[in-house]
Amino acid sequence: MTSSAGWQSYDAARRDLIRGGIAAGSLGVFINILHLSLPLFTIQVYDRVLSSGSLETLGALVLLVVIILGFQILLDILRQRIFLILSGRVATRLGRPVLGAAVETSLREGSAGVASSLRDVNEVRAFVSSGSLALPVDIAMTPLFLGVLFLLHPGYGLVGLVGVLLLSGSAIATEMLIRRPAAEGNQAAATAQSETAEVIRHAEIVTAMGMLPALARRWRRNQTAAIEKTETGQRLVKALGSLTRGLRLILQIAIVSVGAILVTSEAASAGTIIAATVSLGRLLMPFEQLIDGWRKWSDVIERMGRMREVCDTGAVGRDTVPIAIQNGHLTVDRLTYIPSENARPILRNVSFELETGSMLGVIGPSGAGKSTLSRMLVGVWKPTAGGVYLDGQSTFSHERGSFGQAVGYLPQEPTLFNASVRDNIAKFDDVDMADVVKAARIAGVHDLIGSLPQGYATRIGAGGVELSGGQKQRVALARAIVGDIKLLVLDEPNAHLDAEGEAALVAALSHLKNEGKTIVVIAQRMSILTRADRLLVLRDGAVANFGAPGDVLEANENRRVLTNPALAADAQQQQEKRS
Repeated sequence: MTSSAGWQSYDAARRDLIRGGIAAGSLGVFINILHLSLPLFTIQVYDRVLSSGSLETLGALVLLVVIILGFQILLDILRQRIFLILSGRVATRLGRPVLGAAVETSLREGSAGVASSLRDVNEVRAFVSSGSLALPVDIAMTPLFLGVLFLLHPGYGLVGLVGVLLLSGSAIATEMLIRRPAAEGNQAAATAQSETAEVIRHAEIVTAMGMLPALARRWRRNQTAAIEKTETGQRLVKALGSLTRGLRLILQIAIVSVGAILVTSEAASAGTIIAATVSLGRLLMPFEQLIDGWRKWSDVIERMGRMREVCDTGAVGRDTVPIAIQNGHLTVDRLTYIPSENARPILRNVSFELETGSMLGVIGPSGAGKSTLSRMLVGVWKPTAGGVYLDGQSTFSHERGSFGQAVGYLPQEPTLFNASVRDNIAKFDDVDMADVVKAARIAGVHDLIGSLPQGYATRIGAGGVELSGGQKQRVALARAIVGDIKLLVLDEPNAHLDAEGEAALVAALSHLKNEGKTIVVIAQRMSILTRADRLLVLRDGAVANFGAPGDVLEANENRRVLTNPALAADAQQQQEKRS
């Protein structure tokens, strides 16, 4: 996803929030106005019905207030519906760009922030659907209820004003006091969770080397620190919450007491006591919610900022318009890759061309840049200079959906998802089952899948069947070749295979080459490169040799002899004997 596309989705989500907030706020204005119906009803009942004894007047008042309350309920349901629709739209708008940007950031920086970024999206969705977005409108409407109290009598108004000031002060104090303990508690909890996940990932090493007791002690220390910091914030929140509830009760007592004094002194009617009590409750309700709502608002603002940063830092300039790849003509033009500013180049000025239907073998010593080249060929990393082009289009900037339909990739360490075998091979896409079976047959893994408990429906990974390294590699090969691919890139595909698996791999490569697929195989063993049309030798990130396999191997052997004194002496002796 390009930078502009990511920003467009982010800005669209923000515009949706603003427009939805305005719509819900407009309904909130009418809902708050309709809340005045109950205070007015109580005043009329006390001052008119009780004094006149007219049941007809009471009936008319009841009918009128029921209609008003029904309309109020309808508007409230409509507002909640707006919040639910808005939350879904925001999650849809933000999910794709945030996920894409987080994945790109993880590729470049080795960060594991994808889960936290998507958690931010879910938290924003939950915030909107909960209705907390309406809190500013409810607070903005409080002058209306405060004005009603002053209209009933200035004494009621003063009680309401004091209540607003006290609860506002309580909300501000709560936010200031718990901000630091809450942040420290969250950080400590995240650290403990990260360390726990690390222990589980390395369970084999932990068990084999007897590290569990020491790690358990470290976990207890970190967990205890996290609990203490979290409980400090929770104690403050509960204490201030109890104080707020106590203040609310005191204010209710105060309003009733002031009303009793006013009625006794004939400064106000008896009906104003109930009306003032109801109005005070409605006046103070948003300020009670402010204590919790303030944290929700500050949290969602922080999360929106993080998502904006993720969209900014994760933007890599990929296209969003699908382009079909017709064949597998591959061109690598002066490709250079430098991972960071002060690092040495991993690839330096690599150039070669591979015709459609050709097979290239890439060999070279460890650390020569072979795996980096494979990642560059499939557009995982952005070239520092030069480029890789498939059918004339950059493999890095190519729209990923259409690119993935035409390119297969098997990394050095094959990774399968916790899902069914079929979903893994089909790449979770709507691939015809016949194509899935065909890919499995070519990869030589169809019979293995048939021996699993539910065949292609068998779940593998966590909670399912655990496959060996070689079995994973063969399933991953089937995933790489499913569909009508044009280019196949394999990074040491025989690393985990036994003799039978390697034979199946060689047969699969022969079959794919006969079908006209362009194939790039990175290998340490020449046994799987018997059908290669070209060999490329990498040394120190640069092309040491490229050409026909026989010529390259002969040149490589001559270089090995010339650079090894013992082999050079032996070659000289053999030459002298022949002379």
